[in-house]
Amino acid sequence: MLLFSIFISLVMVAPGDIVISEIMYNPDGPTLGADDQYEWIELCNIGVVPLQLNGMMLSDGGNQLFLEDFLLEASARAVIVADEQSFSEAYGAGIAVVQWDGVWTKLSNSSDTLLLYSSTGEVLDELAYSDTWGLAEGDTTRSEADGRGSSLEKINLPGTNTEENWMPSVDWACPDTDPETGDPVCWGTPGSVNSQE
Repeated sequence: MLLFSIFISLVMVAPGDIVISEIMYNPDGPTLGADDQYEWIELCNIGVVPLQLNGMMLSDGGNQLFLEDFLLEASARAVIVADEQSFSEAYGAGIAVVQWDGVWTKLSNSSDTLLLYSSTGEVLDELAYSDTWGLAEGDTTRSEADGRGSSLEKINLPGTNTEENWMPSVDWACPDTDPETGDPVCWGTPGSVNSQE
C-alpha cells in the first residue's frame, strides 16, 4: 500500500505543485551571450512530495519542449536550458538541468506567455511576462531583466503570476562587469533560492 501511495504521488501532479520560478528571457549579450544559447527557465517543486517531470511540456506557442525523465524533489529547483554546454560554461556544472526534446526557438524579449503542461495536458502553471516588469522607479526605458543581465524572479512562489510578484534578480555574483559601465553584472540564480524571495 505504501509503494502504491508513493507511485501515485509521483505521477499525479496538480496545479500549484510546481511553478515557473525564474526565467532568463533576454541574456546580457556583452557579458553572457546570445539568447539562443543562454536563455533558461527554472522550475521549483513547491509541494511536499517528489515530482516526476517526464512527459511534461513547456511551451510559449513557438517553443514546445517535452521534458524527459527527471525526479524533482520537494522544495528543489531545476532548470530547462537553451544550450546545456553554454549554460554549464557560464554557471558551472553543479546545477540540476532537465533534458528535453523539441525545438527551442527563443523566448520573446518583449512579452511572452509560458505554459507548463502536465503529462496529461493539464496546465500546471502559466506566466505571461512583459519586458516592463521590474522597471526601476523613474526608469522608462527597460527593466534590468531585459538584456541588462538580471533574470526575472518570482518573489512569492505560491503567489500569482502578476507583475507585482516578479522582479529582476539582484545577486551580483557574476565575475564579469558591464563593458560600458564597469559595474558587476547579475546573471540570475538558476537552481538556487531567488535573490528576491
